[in-house]
Amino acid sequence: MFRNSPFNIKTALFLPLFSLSIYFLYLSYENFQNIILDQAIVIKIDDYNYFDPITFRKYYDEISIENLNSQIISKLENEELVERELKEDIQYKIHLIKINPGDNFASVLKRSGIKSKDIDKIILDGKKIYDFSKIYAGDEVKVSHNYIDNKLNYLDSTYQFSEEKILKINLKDSIYTYNINLLELTSEEVFAKGTIENSLYSAMKDLGLSEIVIEEMIRIFSFDIDFQRDIYKNDRFEILFTKFINNKGKTIRINDPIYLKLYSKGTPLTYYLFNNSDYSEYFDEKGKGMTKGLMKTPINGSKLSSGFGMRKHPISGYDKLHKGVDFAAPSGTPIFAAGNGVIEFIGNNGGYGKYIRIRHDSTYKTAYAHMKSFKKNLYKGARIKQGDVIGYVGTTGNSTGPHLHYEIIKSGNQINPQKLKLPSGRNLNENELLKFNEVKNDIERKIEFMQAG
Repeated sequence: MFRNSPFNIKTALFLPLFSLSIYFLYLSYENFQNIILDQAIVIKIDDYNYFDPITFRKYYDEISIENLNSQIISKLENEELVERELKEDIQYKIHLIKINPGDNFASVLKRSGIKSKDIDKIILDGKKIYDFSKIYAGDEVKVSHNYIDNKLNYLDSTYQFSEEKILKINLKDSIYTYNINLLELTSEEVFAKGTIENSLYSAMKDLGLSEIVIEEMIRIFSFDIDFQRDIYKNDRFEILFTKFINNKGKTIRINDPIYLKLYSKGTPLTYYLFNNSDYSEYFDEKGKGMTKGLMKTPINGSKLSSGFGMRKHPISGYDKLHKGVDFAAPSGTPIFAAGNGVIEFIGNNGGYGKYIRIRHDSTYKTAYAHMKSFKKNLYKGARIKQGDVIGYVGTTGNSTGPHLHYEIIKSGNQINPQKLKLPSGRNLNENELLKFNEVKNDIERKIEFMQAG
């Protein structure tokens, strides 16, 4: 016979608590196993808007250009240089200087044999044309020059600083000229479709679609789709766009897709691009604008963890998280304002960690928790545009891993973002609707022709 000693009581309490802790740890691992914590995203700029194509693509260039291993001057540029040298009966040595980590433009020119006094003038005279601080390790600068009586009398330098732009510096008659030329690109119209097995991102990647194409599709559907919960295995997608490729066959940029279809739990969402002199927006099959007052996914959808269906809270274990939804994403992933509004709260907020709450109107607010950091110069009372960067994914407060906790607050109460029904954006008038239907029919005929071919 055993007596109820304090030791036995403690043991009896300890074992179930320990088992429960192991279970919650398992849930935590299941929820965040797709996130590699030591591969945080590094963003150098945050002054862009998710829905402004010009500033968004500048941001995209900034993060993608860091991954380029090398840039090679096109064959056409080499041929032009050789032809010009032959015409002028000049045969100067061409120096190909590889940019090393820690280099600046001055050190590159110096390694080609140009003297310091001339380097200073080259950079000073051209600073209004090009920011010479923007050079990238692994690139090459091509330099050809000549000195007569210790005076630089000839210079021809080229630097391809992006996939489609090249800086050319020339010296003639003691005058430096600077030009930024666009490399010749080839356009190609592409219709792609696929079936989702693991995630929209991987399905599009498997078809050979580039990062920027994937980013565009995810960005456009962010009003209607929660990319961690609304996409299921065997859902499908379609997209029609024009891409521009360089002489290496690499996609450099795309025009806005003119047609997109994405199945969410088997239900299709279809958008068509419609342009006129006042706007360029996406509309559904009935001519209703896709833009809405609030986003379902206020985060870069391509950075979200893969997986389908319901999500369990890593601590509580409940489906459909308590007062909002969690988006598991790598630390540092940008977070966007879900709608236009004013910052009502910014700072530390207990278990929420670093937290922002935005008031959008007299009815709706949104809240963003567990952030790693805020965008610089944000403050209580600051006005925010939909799509503006407000901060970055982190794991501050009560959190088991990097994620965004997102809440929509209606009349003071948190509501399930998945059940939010907001009115569509722009409505087309009668004449616009007629033109839109013509555009839609043309697109559908084009798709039918491309699939038949």
